[in-house]
Order: sequence, then C-alpha cells, then structure tokens
Amino acid sequence: MVYWLSVGIECLSTLIFIIPAILILNYTLFKQNNLNKVIMVFVFAFYCMAVFSITGIPAYNTIRVDFSFNLIPLADIINNPAGYIINTILNIILFVPMGFLVPAIWTEYRSLKKTVLMGFAVSVIIEILQIFTFRLTDIDDLITNTFGTFLGYYIGKLFSFKLPLKISGNFENTFIKYEPVIILIIVLLVKFFLKPLLSDTIWDIVLQSQLWESIK
Repeated sequence: MVYWLSVGIECLSTLIFIIPAILILNYTLFKQNNLNKVIMVFVFAFYCMAVFSITGIPAYNTIRVDFSFNLIPLADIINNPAGYIINTILNIILFVPMGFLVPAIWTEYRSLKKTVLMGFAVSVIIEILQIFTFRLTDIDDLITNTFGTFLGYYIGKLFSFKLPLKISGNFENTFIKYEPVIILIIVLLVKFFLKPLLSDTIWDIVLQSQLWESIK
C-alpha cells in the first residue's frame, strides 16, 4: 500500500508539470492542431510517467550510488522461482503499451525494428539510472522489457495499429520524427528536476493526515 501511495504521489507531482510542458511543446515545436493527436501524445506521456514512477527513476535529491548488478540471465530464478516469474510477467506487461502506442501514434515508428529499439533504449535508460537508486540493475529486466515491447508491437499489428481516433499529424514538421523521443526526455527531466518540488510537500501533507495513520 505504501509503495502504491508513493507511486501515486510521484505521478501526481510529475503530471502537474507535464501537462503545461506538453501543451507548450505541441503549439510551438510540433505545431499540432489535431486534438485527437494531442490527446494520444498525452496518453503516451502519462504512460512514460507511470513507467518511470513504477521503476523508481531517481530525482536530483534522492540520488545514491549503488553498484548492484545482475549480468547473468535467469540467475534469480534459482533462488526465488515464484518471485522471478511474477516479476518477469509484470515487466512484460509494463512494456506492452510501449510496443503498441509508439507505432499507433507515430507512423514513422511502424517498423518492428524502430519500435523494439525504442523499448530497448528506454529500458537501458531505466537500468542505468537505477544505479543511482536502491534498486538492482538487472539484465533480466532489460530482456523482459524489450520482449514486452516486441509483444505489444504484434498485439498492435493485429489491429493494424488502428485506434478509435484519427491521429494523423503534421508530418511536414521535421520535429515530428523525433516527437516520442522528445516526449520521453521531457518526462525524464520533469521527474528528475521538477517533481521533487511538489512531491516533498505532498508527502508532508500525507504524513500528517489520517490516511497515513491508516496505512502505515
């Protein structure tokens, strides 16, 4: 319960900054006037925010160097088979939306190679940043996250990457080609630099409330 409360506070603290940031980018850099496309970009940004919150991306005020690595695939399955299987399934599920959303929103990423590379790159960033947290940097997470993206791509392909919205964008704008990468960078920067400005305050309020007394 405390873990999910923490994730919720992180998401809320990030969301307050992401909404205006995406709007500003949309009407300046990307110059989108398609409301449906803007909505789907927000969905992708919120998804990235949730992934980074669940995986424990550090902020500037929580950095601690911990060189805990597992570079041997399947090593943990011997010590804790049930836990390993559950963690594997959750990692795959977490990245399935990545494999579906990216090619569904941006036609430039409708190749398997580009989509899986995106999922792999995001997973590498997460694992590297986890060096600066209390979490383990694990080769298995990299494999399962990438496979989740791969699986999500083929789930999307079953529906020909069609969503119930017309989301074609202004492809004459060069920046559109890099829009998902820019969105990912913005979410990371917000979580690292701006999120702590609100999350600490929200935590102070929660710790003094009846809610904390009921769950601690």
